[in-house]
Formats: sequence, C-alpha cells, structure tokens
Amino acid sequence: MSEGITVAWHPHPDARLEAAIAGAGVRDLHGLLRHPAVRVDRYAHLRVLDRLHALAPDDPAVRAGWVQSMLLSNRPAPVWEVARHWPYADPALDPAWTLMAAQVAQVMGHSDEARARYRHLLRTYPDMVDAWQKYMDFEEAARLGDADIARVEALHREAADPYVREKAAFALAGWHARQSPGRAFLLAAEAHGLKRARLGPWDAAQSERRMELDRQRQPLPAGEGPAPRPLFVVGLPRSGTTLLTRILGSHSGVAGLGEQNLIPSLAGTACRAPGEGNPQLAAFVQAWYRAATGDLAAGARMVVDKLPANIEYVGLILSMFSDALVVHLERELADCAMSIHLRDFEFGCLYADDPADLATYAAQVRAQALHWRQAAPDRVFPLRYEALVEDPQAALAPLLAAAGLDWEPGMLAFWQRGEQIATFSEAQVRRPLNDRSIGAWRRFLPEAATHLRTLGVAV
Repeated sequence: MSEGITVAWHPHPDARLEAAIAGAGVRDLHGLLRHPAVRVDRYAHLRVLDRLHALAPDDPAVRAGWVQSMLLSNRPAPVWEVARHWPYADPALDPAWTLMAAQVAQVMGHSDEARARYRHLLRTYPDMVDAWQKYMDFEEAARLGDADIARVEALHREAADPYVREKAAFALAGWHARQSPGRAFLLAAEAHGLKRARLGPWDAAQSERRMELDRQRQPLPAGEGPAPRPLFVVGLPRSGTTLLTRILGSHSGVAGLGEQNLIPSLAGTACRAPGEGNPQLAAFVQAWYRAATGDLAAGARMVVDKLPANIEYVGLILSMFSDALVVHLERELADCAMSIHLRDFEFGCLYADDPADLATYAAQVRAQALHWRQAAPDRVFPLRYEALVEDPQAALAPLLAAAGLDWEPGMLAFWQRGEQIATFSEAQVRRPLNDRSIGAWRRFLPEAATHLRTLGVAV
C-alpha cells in the first residue's frame, strides 16, 4: 500500500518528546502511544501515529488509527494519497474502507471519484445503510434515481435493526428536504428519537458546569504574539462558521484550520483548572498550539479555527493567548435549528436530538457569549450571519480592523477555491454567496411548529 505524502510537521515544544518520536522504531512507537504524556497530548499522539504509519503502512490497526486522527485534525490530503490507491473491487478490502475512500474523495473535491466509489459500494452492498446515508448527503438530487430512493425507503420501512432505520430516516430526510419539507422534518424527528434511544440524552448540567468553570478564568492582557495570530470562530453548529472561515481564508494573509479539537483537549488536560494566570503554562500552550497547526498555517499571518464548540472555552482561549480574537457567529435560531434538525452529527451535539435540549444549549451559548463580550470587548466580536450574507465587507470591517487586515475583493471568490471541506456545508460553500437559506425554516411548517415553539420561536 502506498505510504502517501509526508506532512511538514513542526517540532513539538517538548524537545525530549520530539526526539523520542523522531528516533523511535515501530516497537518504541507502540510504547509511546501507551505513554500517559502522549495519550493526553493530541498533537503528540497524532505525530506518533503518523510516524508509525510511515514505518508500518500495512498494519490494519495502525492504518485505522492514523486515518481517524488525520481526518479529525483536518488533514485529509495525506489520507487521500493513500486511499486513492485502494481498488474498488478488491474482495479483501473491508467495505468500510471503500466508504472511507469515497468520503475522503468528496472532502477533497474529487466529486466524480467519490461518486464512482459510492456507486460501486452500493451495487456490491445494497443494504449498507451508512453508505446510502453518506451518498445521499453528497449526491445531486437529479442523479438519484427512483430505485435508489426505493432501496432506502425499504430499509427504513422493513429493517429490524433500529440503527438501520435511524440512518435511513436521516438519509431520506435530506432527500425530501428539497421537495417535501414537511415529510423531511418528520423523518428527521424519527431519526433523532432513535438516535437518542441509542446514545442516551444530553447532559445539560454538565454543559452548564463546563461553561461556568470557563467563566472563572482570567484573560491575559491583550498583546502581540508570534505569528500566526489565532482567530476562533464559535457559536452553534450550522450558524455559518464554514462560510465565514472560507471568506476569511480567502484573504492572502489568512489560513483556515478547519475544525480543530485542540482547545477542548487542553480543557480536559493541561488547562483543566482555571486558577490564576500561569505565564509558563500560557507560553507552552501557545507554542504547542502553533506547532500543532504549523503545517496548516503555511506561513499565514492569521489562522482561523472554526470549531463551534470552542464557545464553551472562550475563557481558556483568552487566558492562554494574549493575541487571540474570538468571533461569536449568530444566526436566526429558527433557521439554525431547522438545519441542525436535518443533520446527523457524528460527534457530540446530543442536544440536537431534542428541541428542549437545543433550546437549553442555545441559551447557555448566549449567556457564555454575552459574558465574554462584556469581559473582553476588544477581543470578542459578535457577528450576525444574516449581516455577513447581506454585506460581507461591512460586516467584517470591525474584525478585520482588530486583526490589522484590509478587505480584499478576492475574499468573495471563496467558492472558487478548490480546497478541502470537511463539514455539512461542503456543497453550499462551493457556490457563490447567496441568501437562500435565510428564512428557510418556514418551509417546514406546519409540521415543525411545535418544535420551533419549544425553542421560543413565534410561529
């Protein structure tokens, strides 16, 4: 199997750990994966896996860990350089890997390749519901035939396994959203109910405690730091974070990092307790974060980390990065909620499975954002999605001024950039800026009325 391409990793700020990774063989690298210091260090763990994969690319367990870690850290290009060599029809290849290859091709913008792999997989495994769900999320409506829809309808109607019915319902909800919004809403509601029964409810109290703890942190005084300057885009999912990041990332001095889970990992390890300011810890965290994103930054003056859930850790960000800026992106809750309702989030976001939980989480997010806007008004910026769509240059003027950047006309050509996109907004941000999604929640009435009233939306 091809070893793919080599990532230009930046050295880990712990020199001893860096030396251990660089000089270790396969056996020692396996030992490092079990070492407590590596297990809690997301960047070190990724580096060890990448080194191990380079030395043992045909080890199935190594490959699985490497693929997962590279994709979760928004590095699909090296995975694609390996996955594109996987043959479609190799009976020895687990179909899960064929599905993975199709998804990575999609993320990389290779639509024809992704389509060919999805279709081959579904011809061979017509009852593979995960493949149907991913394919229907990806495919243009005109390319889905009656036989395709009938197959998924049958899985939804006849499967004994609740998981199959759940995934089929999500797939059909996405399909019907284009032409039968009311039915799409009901199918998504059924899917969320099955998912909640499978995974359990969201813990509102735990979420509130997490944000209350974060509000105890003391921000560092605003100041300059080494390039690149970090900017964090936060808020609810489906609030426009991908669009904003694509626009900002089209600036000649800005690089998009995608959704990085680095800040949440710090909150659970090195930065667990708020305490008083610790200059040594802050200096290490800054060096660690810049090392962990250095290959993606590619010499940019500013980098954009767009993990929405970083809203829960704004205090941590401000207490560790004196030069960090935070943008809280808000979208009309009805539109945001309907978009969330139609999506099957793979990680976290259990509040999406119940409208009462989503209402609670949205209120927690608003309180968190308000606290930090008042505590650090020169570093935390509110931004409305609707204003961004109406007049991007005007909406972004305060943020760009704070970042020391000028507006560039090329920022509106974001949709022409052929870079990787690994979010549900992949299709939308490959098109020019438009306002079609504003007010789209009304299409789901009357079926969505009770759902929306639970969220406090006047219907």
